[in-house]
Amino acid sequence: MKSKSILLVVAVSLLAPAALLAQTAFGLRTGVAATTLSAKGDLYNDNNVTFSYTAGVFSTIQLNKMLAVQPELNYVRKGRSNETTELNTTTETVFLLDYLQVPVLFQYRNDQLLNKSGSVFYISAGPYAGFVLNTKTKASNSDENAPEIETDDSKNTDWGATMGIGFQTPIFKQDICFDLRYDMGLSEIAQQPTDYRTKALSLTVGIKF
Repeated sequence: MKSKSILLVVAVSLLAPAALLAQTAFGLRTGVAATTLSAKGDLYNDNNVTFSYTAGVFSTIQLNKMLAVQPELNYVRKGRSNETTELNTTTETVFLLDYLQVPVLFQYRNDQLLNKSGSVFYISAGPYAGFVLNTKTKASNSDENAPEIETDDSKNTDWGATMGIGFQTPIFKQDICFDLRYDMGLSEIAQQPTDYRTKALSLTVGIKF
């Protein structure tokens, strides 16, 4: 509960001041994510992937023509799928974590690489803090109402880094953003047999107002 209270304070402190700035846009984003948990320092192990969705809000604070800061507040589900075989019966077990994730991204934006007027290509990178809302472990033969496992939030607070590329273009006079991102967690995940960290590759579409 303490972690979630801190999260709300952080979110308000990041998003509220943006309303006072002249060159600030607000937006909504949603998409899909491929996630897994892997050992510390293992950037290439993409086995045991789970697929989920992500959604959130953001504000883009334009510092100058080419640089911007984008704080966000996102929901994302991350996890790992494992298969075990016993007596010729294969069972898939999925460990899932629901996060409220707060990234602060620094963007390099360039409209000179594109010929289409009004379109912008950008590169994003920055840190994030992810706060666990709940966890769940389900087997493939369990029902959809499998009980959630209560955990100590402090053990599952995920600090990490986000990097990605994006493309913004006007569609029907509204700025639409497409983002491809990679999240790399730096914190150990509790309730795992080894020293796992989160990994996520997401593809989202957003709209600015």
